Parts: sequence; C-alpha cells; structure tokens
Amino acid sequence: MALNMLNSRGGIFLLVPGVCSRMRRKRAVDAASIARKRLLPAVILVCLAGSGCGNSCYSGYWNANGNGAAGISSPCSFTTATGTVAVQVSAASGPSAVASLPQSPGAVQHIFVTLRGIEAHASSTADEDAAGWQELVPELAQHPVQLDLLALLSLELSGDVPAPGSRAIVGVPATIPADEYRQMRLRLMPLRSAADDRAPESNACGNVGWNCMVFADRSVRPLQFTASSGAPTELDAPAEFHITPEVGADRVFRLLPDEVLHLSIEFDPASSIFFPSGTAVRLVPVFKAVSRTSPPAPNAE
Repeated sequence: MALNMLNSRGGIFLLVPGVCSRMRRKRAVDAASIARKRLLPAVILVCLAGSGCGNSCYSGYWNANGNGAAGISSPCSFTTATGTVAVQVSAASGPSAVASLPQSPGAVQHIFVTLRGIEAHASSTADEDAAGWQELVPELAQHPVQLDLLALLSLELSGDVPAPGSRAIVGVPATIPADEYRQMRLRLMPLRSAADDRAPESNACGNVGWNCMVFADRSVRPLQFTASSGAPTELDAPAEFHITPEVGADRVFRLLPDEVLHLSIEFDPASSIFFPSGTAVRLVPVFKAVSRTSPPAPNAE
C-alpha cells in the first residue's frame, strides 16, 4: 500500500488511499441509513394524508440497519366489543304517584304514553338525528306499547299484565356496543302518525292522539311537545322524553364488554311537572335509570 507524505510547516500528514476510500463508503452508507430512517415515517404520513382516516390499516417497520417498509391495507375491520342490555319499566304506585304530582294532587288520574322505541347514545350532545343511537328494545318499532305512567301495573311488550307490584320486562335483551352512555330517550308515537305506522290495538287516549293525560273530571288532554328546528309546528314536533345523568354523574349507564346489564326505567312523579298549553298539556317528566348486573327483585306488595 503506497503512502503519500506531505510536509506542511513542520506538520506531517499521511494519506492512506485505501483507508480514506473505506471511510467515504461508510459515511455514504450511514447517510443512506439515516435517510431511510427519516423517509419511512414520512412515507407513513404521506399514506395517512392520502387515504384519510377511513376504514384502513397502516403498518410499517424499520430496524437498526436502516431497513424498513410501510404498507396500507384497506378495507380493515375491527371487532366491536359488545354487551347485552335488558330494559325494564318500573310500576309506579297508583295512589301515591297521583298525589305526588305537585300542581293539583289527585286531579291527574292517568298519564298514557305510547312507546315505539327506547334508545341510548354515548354522546351527551347528540341530537335527535345524530348517528349512533342504539335501540335497546327493537321490538317496539313493530309492536308499540301504550302504558300508564301512574298505573299500579306495568304492561309487558307481549300485552300480558304482570302481578300487582311487579316489574315488567319490555322486550328481549338487546346487544349493543360496550360504552358509557350519557343520554337515553323514550320515543313515543307522534300526534300525526303515518298511515303505515304500527300502532297498538287499543288507545286509551281516544281521538286526541296516542299520548295524553286523563283528569279526575274524566277530561282527556293530549300531551304537547316542543317543536325542534326540523319540525315546522308543534304538531310535527318529535314526541320523545329524554333521560340524562343524575346530578354529579357523567353517564346514565355503563356497559362493559360481554356484560349483561339490567336497566330499570322509573318515572318520578314527585319531581315531574305539567302545565296547560291551550287545550293540550305540556309534561316535563323526570325518569331515573337504575342499572344492575343482576335482575332486580320483585317489589314487595
């Protein structure tokens, strides 16, 4: 191996061509490795930007040698964890419930509502048209149930009347995504129902609609609901009641994966109010949702 020597003002420099060549190659390899390490994350970011955050999977790897690869698989699906919810409607005590309505004790004899859906949503801000509402009693869409919130008895979805003081299961358990649900709604039959809408065989409200109050003087007044932005008049307003978390709580109920949850919906007449609105009545009800991991025991008679 030839050596080249230079004398520069008392300093001697040795040039070794073979060693310099290897050093240059090593620096080139290191630079390429660094470039690959920096390039792979950039490639993944470009892939994400190009495909958006849709139903796609992204994978990639790189090692200490600077080798790596990135890829996209689309569509890519993941299994959603689910649980089961069994909804129950609690029977209210007739005499005490009527007497506890604050406006005119004893004047209200019945509050009839016709259920066509019971739904829950994980977002507390979801509106009536938002996606993500989970139906807890799917059968109600085909078999609506009219019940009296002040009755001593609850009515089962099948139409059977349970024993006095008992609780009635409304429908069969439903499987929904495991999540924390921050609001519920009871969807009722609207005043203006379509010709093909399913309806109960009988209607205790007569010709005033499907939701009403019956007073001690035997007068019957329809329940009126507040019109929303999508409803031009109060007659077209969505007929529904909302259940929100209790004071100090951030959710109505929580469903864990593979859990079977028993959810009881109880009407609280003492906290509910109503007031006349022309020939109709506005009801501001208060409902309580109680969740248990085991079936509730029957009420004591």
